[in-house]
Amino acid sequence: MKRDCRLIATLPSLSNLKKVQEVFESDCVDEVRFNTGVHVPFAAEEALDILQRLSLKYDKKLWIDVKGRQLRISKWADPLYSCIELNHHVEVLYPAEVCFRNGDRVRIAHIKDGNKLFVEPLPKEALGAGQSVNIIGRDVEIDGYLTEKDKEYLTACAKLGMPWIMASFVEEFLDFMEILTLQPNAQIMAKIESLKGMELVTRHPSVLMEKFNIFSLMAARDDLYIQTGENCSMLKHLKAIVDVDSGAVCASRIFPSLERRQTPEFADYADLELMYSMGYRRFMLCDNICNYHFEKAIKAWKEFQHG
Repeated sequence: MKRDCRLIATLPSLSNLKKVQEVFESDCVDEVRFNTGVHVPFAAEEALDILQRLSLKYDKKLWIDVKGRQLRISKWADPLYSCIELNHHVEVLYPAEVCFRNGDRVRIAHIKDGNKLFVEPLPKEALGAGQSVNIIGRDVEIDGYLTEKDKEYLTACAKLGMPWIMASFVEEFLDFMEILTLQPNAQIMAKIESLKGMELVTRHPSVLMEKFNIFSLMAARDDLYIQTGENCSMLKHLKAIVDVDSGAVCASRIFPSLERRQTPEFADYADLELMYSMGYRRFMLCDNICNYHFEKAIKAWKEFQHG
């Protein structure tokens, strides 16, 4: 029995507070994550106030996940008539591709004004605002770290006394300084999602963990796998992260088969067992699983813990 494992669950949309409360109530959930990249029907401070009350009521640590340099589509777009507009300005060396969450890839033909992408061939479907994407190329530079929404949430966190911050796509020490400027008491979980993030972990582990209020690391496996070339080197990266931080979180691609079936495939359990043998003891369920398959995932998690 794996009694030493802990589970972090991503909260569903705050438009359905009943489902949010169900996540907090679950005996299997040890900590919760609020993804600030999703749209909510409240201002930042009001949303955090609601979540803080639930966190205190159920005595569960609440992580506020700011998006940093994670690339997201900022406006709905039909690529036949419009470009793909991003939340950050980017510079790339051609050839380069845009990779979407469903695995589709298209070539970047032109970038206008720094953040408007024209691509070939056209994506098959309209692209939703808030959808995250990856740009794959030889040299991709993303301008700036915190978004305006990130700054709103961090300011509200400082006002409400909420220190637990997940920082997406960290790649430089300055990323942490930007967070600490707005929330000086932040206890940061650094999400490692790119080769530059891996370089930060492996080249400067002691500085990273001791100088910048880094509470923990996270192996954000979905983006990290894409950004590191979708090959077997991923195992090396995952091992390096948990070697630096024995309390690191293994996140994403957990029970992905539940999106197409009622019970997990054997590969899902084998994956968790491999991560456990590698040293991971904290795991996090992603947005889609928690939004649409939470009950099935919790049942499967219980089976893994007792297996």
